[in-house]
Amino acid sequence: MRARYEKQLGSKFSLRAFHDELLVGGGMPLAVLERKMDAWAARQK
Repeated sequence: MRARYEKQLGSKFSLRAFHDELLVGGGMPLAVLERKMDAWAARQK
C-alpha cells in the first residue's frame, strides 16, 4: 500500500502523514482501510 501511494503522490508523499493516517482508525477490514487511504491520498494532492 505504501508503494502505491508513494508512486501516486510523488514528492507530496509524507511517510509520517501516511503512517499517522494508517494508524489513526485502529483495526479495520482491509477494504475499509483502502477506501480510507484513497480518500487521504486524494486530499494530499
